[in-house]
Amino acid sequence: MSGGDASPARRTAGSPAAVPVILGVPVIAWQAVFFAAPLVFLVVVTFWTVRSFKLQPAFSFDNWQKVLSSTPFQRALVYTAEVSALCAALTLVVALPVAYTIAYRLSRRLRDLAVAALVVPVFSSYLLRIYAWQIVLSPGGIVNSLTRLVFGIELPLLGGQFSLQIGLLTATLPVAVLILVLAFSGVDRALIEAAANLGCRRVRIIWHVLLPSIRNAVLLAASTAFLMSFGDYISPVFLTGSKPPTLSILIVDTVKSGSQWPRASVIGVSMLAILVVVLLALNWLGRERRGRKGAR
Repeated sequence: MSGGDASPARRTAGSPAAVPVILGVPVIAWQAVFFAAPLVFLVVVTFWTVRSFKLQPAFSFDNWQKVLSSTPFQRALVYTAEVSALCAALTLVVALPVAYTIAYRLSRRLRDLAVAALVVPVFSSYLLRIYAWQIVLSPGGIVNSLTRLVFGIELPLLGGQFSLQIGLLTATLPVAVLILVLAFSGVDRALIEAAANLGCRRVRIIWHVLLPSIRNAVLLAASTAFLMSFGDYISPVFLTGSKPPTLSILIVDTVKSGSQWPRASVIGVSMLAILVVVLLALNWLGRERRGRKGAR
């Protein structure tokens, strides 16, 4: 058979369009084995029971009813949502001016150094950074040593919302700033120059030109900060002593109380469901505003 009579399957396998499919198979397989399958098992476990400290397959909504109606879960849910929302707001308040300064006020060399300085913490140990903050904020730490030396007082820095937000911002700020720097760098400079030529001050340019242009990046940075802080376990444990408990801490406490894996799984699935709702809501908000802008 001549070379021109090759089968359609062989031609398809050798075509350039098949390359992305072939390269995507390992990624899909990885996600199916290490994400989708454990997630399905986690959902299934929520309907099981524990007898004599052993998991036993069953199909009962008892775990869902007891967890969702329990006061500790409801309080932890409200507290975790409040902490995460506050962290997202603080992240934007700090990240926006920092990203603007890096993108527009620094030279090219300093901008590259700043971006590199932001990338390093992302890939460094989060636990070590939280340990460092614990040392800095402890009663015998650097901050209280200075306050005792200068003012003769000791500040209760550990064990509250202040130390918790510092720990969460340690994780969220570098990521949010990187997102916003990339967004600012992608804005057409002609828009900024046109606004300046029309007499707009810098504040009006930022508010009416830059921020609308990077609206989706702002939503992405806020949602990223919310997601990272919503499921964080290290900062609440080491900087607040688990009081009051967040949902991630409640999962560990639930497992310790009689090996209640099904009820802990209910909390975990509930957290995932809430995060999906938040992502869908922010995605809808971004599309809605884009639709309104297009209609105008």
